[in-house]
This record gives sequence, structure tokens and C-alpha cells, in this order.
Amino acid sequence: MVRKILNLRVFEDESGKHWSKSVMDKQYEVLCVSQFTLQCILKGNKPDYHMAMPTEQAECFYNNFLEQLRKAYKPELIKDGKFGAYMQVHIQNDGPVTIELESPAATVDPKQSGMVSFLAGCKLSEEPPFLCKVWF
Repeated sequence: MVRKILNLRVFEDESGKHWSKSVMDKQYEVLCVSQFTLQCILKGNKPDYHMAMPTEQAECFYNNFLEQLRKAYKPELIKDGKFGAYMQVHIQNDGPVTIELESPAATVDPKQSGMVSFLAGCKLSEEPPFLCKVWF
């Protein structure tokens, strides 16, 4: 999943051609934010989180995911939020583009799966960020 995230071609090239450059190609930052609430299912009008990974396991999984991203790319360009914290993330989205990636492991045992939501964009907002929900 790390390879897919870093090499996903979602940005324009220098000539304006869409879907031709990746985060690595553009040397962009990656912001990873754990987002438990995206793991809900609805029971009537109420969100249910019984399918979400337990907190301790999810935090370990998330930290390992960040470590793998930093090993595969430039560590100083991998940013993250505080696991389990209430955060306000401000972005200016021009799109939006939402892409869901799912590893084969996510379909084997949903209770053991994890989810990471991340935004990838550049430092000076040259291009819009995109939202990518990643399921493991």
C-alpha cells in the first residue's frame, strides 16, 4: 500500500496533462491522519464502529504504516496528526478527488483491517490536495 500511495499518479505534469505525476515525482509532502470515523457502518440513522480495529492495535498499525512510508520516501516529507485526537485539518480542495485503495488483507478479515486517510499535496498549494482512504 505504501508503494501504491507514493506512486499513484494523480497530479498534472509540467504540460498540464492530468493523472501523470505522483507524490514522489513532484516531491510533495504526504499528510497522514488517522480517521476512525470513516470506519463506521450505519445502523438506521446511527453510526456503528464495531467493525473498527481496536484502539491499541490500530495505533500500532498506524505508527508502523507511517514508519514504512518514511522508509520508502523522504522522512521529512511524511507528516502526521496525533493518533486518536480531535483535530481540525484545514485544506483548500479544488475538486474533489477521492480514491479508495484496499489491500487484499482488508477483504480477508474486516475486523482485523485498518484504515488510514491521508491528504497529499504540495507546500505552496500549487496543486489541490486529494483525499485518499486506504484500507488494509
